[in-house]
Amino acid sequence: MDGARSNLAMNPNLRRSLATLAAAAAVLAAAPPVRSQEAAALAPAGPPLSLARAIELALAGNEISAIAAARLEGAGAMRRQAIAQFLPALTITANATRRAREVTRIINGDEVTVQAIDAYSSQGAIDTPLFDLRALPLIRAASNAVAAQTIESQELRRALAFDVADGFYAALSLERLLEAARQRVAVGRQTVEESRIRLDAGLANRNDLTRTELELATAELVATRAANSVTTARLALFYLINAPADLTVGALAVPERAPLQNPDRAELVAQALTGREELVALDERLEQARQLALAPRLGWVPRLDLRGIYRWTNEAGLSGNSEDWNIGANLTWELFDGGDRIAQAAQRDAVAKEAALDLAQRRRQVALEVDQASADLATAEAALTQARTQLAFASQNAEEVRERFQNGLATALEQTDAQVSAFEAEVEVARQGFARDVADLALQRALGGWPGGGPGAGAPPTLQETP
Repeated sequence: MDGARSNLAMNPNLRRSLATLAAAAAVLAAAPPVRSQEAAALAPAGPPLSLARAIELALAGNEISAIAAARLEGAGAMRRQAIAQFLPALTITANATRRAREVTRIINGDEVTVQAIDAYSSQGAIDTPLFDLRALPLIRAASNAVAAQTIESQELRRALAFDVADGFYAALSLERLLEAARQRVAVGRQTVEESRIRLDAGLANRNDLTRTELELATAELVATRAANSVTTARLALFYLINAPADLTVGALAVPERAPLQNPDRAELVAQALTGREELVALDERLEQARQLALAPRLGWVPRLDLRGIYRWTNEAGLSGNSEDWNIGANLTWELFDGGDRIAQAAQRDAVAKEAALDLAQRRRQVALEVDQASADLATAEAALTQARTQLAFASQNAEEVRERFQNGLATALEQTDAQVSAFEAEVEVARQGFARDVADLALQRALGGWPGGGPGAGAPPTLQETP
């Protein structure tokens, strides 16, 4: 399982889920001989919860979806801000003044008010850039940021879907362990009753009865711990889907699995490079960095702005005009700024270079993830096949010993040992089944798909920028 361990090391969510199940399996297989009550019911009777429904609830109720939408809204607002710098701006001001006295003059026999005791004025100014090359790369960079954030927000939701799938399969595997533990308790009780009958009939010794009672106590403790593990796993799953802990559902529905396929490695890698949307997002981030680096280089190009002003006042004064307006063009040419633009461009070039290296490294890492996930899945399938074979052998042996025990040809100790071996085989099948499910999810994730399908299969609609 070296391949599986290396894959889990790259994915902490899968590692935590598998560690939880492994710990639970170890407890169930080697619990100390302490008497306990029988495990409580798994959950209130109700409709089964499918994986698709769990993911749907998580995408609708978990805060991750709201965070993804908020980040996309922020990127859209930044693009609108970049566009606004290239659009006209209208500014209106108004002024009211109260003076101590009014000032008048006699001009050509007419009394003219130079300063009114109550003076009012207003002004409207329109400023618009006519030519500014620096705005164009800034707008393109903002558009690249929106495109990248759209994908990144969707990737957040996809990661949440896989976290839900991890928790779903962990809870499902623990439910299988609980079912096996309850079966062990039922057989243990029957074995104790038959051992007592044999002891009373003088066909067995007290040591056989004590041993079977000890096994029953152990089985009851294992079942109780299994029920608690199921409850804990369900609470973790409900937390991810943001559903109340008392959600009325029955047993989790077993997802349908597509048959295992073994395409060529090159085909898998090509499929991943095409299906991994995060690579597209990184490419958009790279183009954004390049556009931002271009903007300061265009700073030496002259800018042409247009400004229009309209004024009104109740103090016509000597001119006799209460209204006035003017239009002017302004040409700005920043020939030298001390090297600020050159330094800024060099800094942004370094950011773009880092983005290009990140993209190249991520492409290589995607190929590595596909190789590891494919190898882990093949190993997990082989381990599960071996565990099922062992379970078939242990179950057959337990059945044969059971028949011999009922016919008085086997002791209670042999019956108990056979039952424990069968239970341990059940635990191993559940553990290896969960490992197979985790490996399958890892391959789906590596290929850029969603839980339960190939790349893009079953994916919810992509988040859209709010207008």
